[in-house]
Amino acid sequence: MNELERSYEVIKRIKRLKEGMHGSLERIFKDMNLTGPQGMVVGILFKEGPIKISDLASHMGLSMSTVSGILDRLEKSSIINREKSESDGRVIMVNLTDTFRATSADTFCKIEAHWGKKLNRATQEEIDAILYGLEILEKLLVNDKKSESEK
Repeated sequence: MNELERSYEVIKRIKRLKEGMHGSLERIFKDMNLTGPQGMVVGILFKEGPIKISDLASHMGLSMSTVSGILDRLEKSSIINREKSESDGRVIMVNLTDTFRATSADTFCKIEAHWGKKLNRATQEEIDAILYGLEILEKLLVNDKKSESEK
């Protein structure tokens, strides 16, 4: 396989994985009237509890402005609320509303079990290899982005 074919194969697999994950998330969250990114926010909040917007953006690998738009829509739907931190009034914390948490807890347990079942088909060595490969790919792509911006 030459360099061009290797590059094409990597891009093709990333695209297939992205489409597969996106489609799977969309199907899972459709019944809750959530988009994939909204479902990710809700999932993080179920696990983490109240969280700073900047930490949420970091968890998701998205910009603050993108996350803020997602939060605006979730807030309008009474799924999340934003409050000033008690320890630092400049910091805004995001949390699920009590009503949404109570009505959706079972669904998110099922979602977590669904993804866990998929990953449990792999051995620990395979999971380690996947994570290692993704880490390498991320380094290559991030370093490539940085070197392009320096040109």
